[in-house]
Amino acid sequence: MDKTMEKKKGHLNYIIFLLGLVCVTFFVLLKDQNLETLYNIIKNLRPTMLVLGLLSAFAFICCEALVLQTLLAILGDKLSFFQTLKYSIVGFYFSSITPSASGGQPMQVYYMKKDNINISHSSLAILVTVIIYEIMMVSYALLSLLFNFTFIKDKMYPIHLLLIFGFALNIILICIMFIAIFSDKLIFKIADFFIKILNKLKIVKDVEKMKEHIIKEVKEYKNGAGLIRQNFKAISKVFLITFIQLTATYSITFFVYKAFGLNEISFWRIIALQSILNISVSFIPLPGAVGASEGAFMLVFKNLFPIKLLTSAMLVTRGISFYTLLFISSIFIIGIHIFGENGMETF
Repeated sequence: MDKTMEKKKGHLNYIIFLLGLVCVTFFVLLKDQNLETLYNIIKNLRPTMLVLGLLSAFAFICCEALVLQTLLAILGDKLSFFQTLKYSIVGFYFSSITPSASGGQPMQVYYMKKDNINISHSSLAILVTVIIYEIMMVSYALLSLLFNFTFIKDKMYPIHLLLIFGFALNIILICIMFIAIFSDKLIFKIADFFIKILNKLKIVKDVEKMKEHIIKEVKEYKNGAGLIRQNFKAISKVFLITFIQLTATYSITFFVYKAFGLNEISFWRIIALQSILNISVSFIPLPGAVGASEGAFMLVFKNLFPIKLLTSAMLVTRGISFYTLLFISSIFIIGIHIFGENGMETF
C-alpha cells in the first residue's frame, strides 16, 4: 500500500471512529428522551441568542488565526488574516477527528509547508500558540475557581477527579513546552531519541544526514524563539487575543442559557463553570472529547438548567461549539483540496 492510500485510510479510520463515538454518545443520551418534546423545546429558542452563540464559536477560530498571523509576522512571514484563517480551520478539523487533538498541529505545519513557510517558523509559532493557550486556559480556570469557589464546588464535585487530572496534565504540558523553547540540550536529546527509533524502524536510513538537518532546523528554531522573546508587545497582544478566544468559546453556554429564556445565573458564573469543565475534559483521549464533554455538561449544569431542558441545552451547546464548526471545517477542507492551489493534493 503506497503512502497516499495509507493517508486516505488513516483519515477515513479517524472519521469512522468519530462518527461511531457520536452515535454511541447520542444513543445513550437520547434513548430515554421524547424526541418530539426535545424538538419542540429547541425550535422555540430565542434566535438572537443562538446567533450570538454561533458568532462566539466563529470568534474562537478567528482568534487563533490572529494569533498565528501575529507570531508568524515576528518571524518574518507576513501573511494575510485569510491565509492564517485557513491554518486555524485546518487545526480545528484535524484536532477534532484525532484522539487527544493530536492531529491538529502537525497538519497545520504540513499546510504551512505547502505554502512555503519554513518548518522551524511554523512549528515555533504553533508551539507558542499552544503554550499561551494552555497558560490562559489554566489561569482562567484557576481564577474562576478562586473567585467563585462557593458557587462552583458542589457543581464540580461529580467530576472533581477529572478536574484534578486535567489541571495536573495541563501544568506538566506547559512546563515541557517551556523547556522545549529554552533548552537546546533537551531538544537535541529528544531529536536524537526519535532519530534512533526511526532508524530502527527503517524509516530513517542516513542517521548522520538527519542529525545535520535537525541541527540546522533547531538553530533556526532557537533564533526564532529569541525573536519572539524580544517582542513583548506582540506576545502581550497574543495573550489578550487568547483571553478573548477563551471567553468567546466559554460564552456559548451563556448564550444558550439565555436562549432558553433563563436569567438567574450571571454571565461570569456560567463562564467560570465552563472554563473548569473545559480543563476537566481537555486531556480525555477521544476525538473532540466526544462523549466526555456531553456527559460532563449534563453533570455540571444539571442545577442551572431545569431538568426538562438539560438535554436540549447540552445538544444546542455542543451543536454550536463543536458539531457545527466540525461540519463547516470539513466542507472547507474538502473545498481547498478540490479548488485550492496550495491545498494538499490528497487526504
